[in-house]
Amino acid sequence: VWAVSFAGESQVIGGNTNGDIRRWQIEDGQQRGPAMQGSGHIESVVVSQDGQWIVSGDRGWKTIVWNAATHEKVREFAENPYWVHGVDISGDGTKIASTSTNTVLIFSRTSDTRPLPLLPHDGVTAVKFSPDGIAPLAWSPDGQTLFVASKGKIIYFDISKFSSSEWSIHENQSAVHIASNGRFIACAAGLSVSLWDCVSHKQISSIITHAAEVKCVALSPSGGYLACGNG
Repeated sequence: VWAVSFAGESQVIGGNTNGDIRRWQIEDGQQRGPAMQGSGHIESVVVSQDGQWIVSGDRGWKTIVWNAATHEKVREFAENPYWVHGVDISGDGTKIASTSTNTVLIFSRTSDTRPLPLLPHDGVTAVKFSPDGIAPLAWSPDGQTLFVASKGKIIYFDISKFSSSEWSIHENQSAVHIASNGRFIACAAGLSVSLWDCVSHKQISSIITHAAEVKCVALSPSGGYLACGNG
């Protein structure tokens, strides 16, 4: 499992190296619904806030939107210039963000128009929208702010001003994976995971250490659960 995301408080979705995307019930570990099939090794998966959509990014250079109820493919974006390392969907479910090496792409889920040109940046491996339009390091329902992860740092973009800024994280040698529930950011790098406050941008709690490299991370909507995958 290289990608993981919560679907509410009771289910979790995982993406595998063979392109499979599966949903499991947390309590009994049973699979729910048919497996979805991406176009390659799944690098990232996320569920929309309203639970209607699943978005995946893979090594087939594609960003795919799935119907969360039926697991059917809804839309496919093939404009990424390389592997899709990270994906996210805005709070209102209308915009899709994807990262591919040195670019961040913004797509519209509802139309063929591109809301913004590509946002260039070196070494981008993950992307997240902010949970509100006020906090500068969170994602917003109006889609005006997003943050991305690069080695050793998290970068945020103010889309309305087309400007960016960044702050350093706990580790600077490994690829970074991030997740957010609107209040906190979970940041995985190497063997460890750190938690950050979306508003103050300060690290909260102690660093969580694993025996193997953490490949993906997810936070439940309430913040009560943290899920990590290590391959």
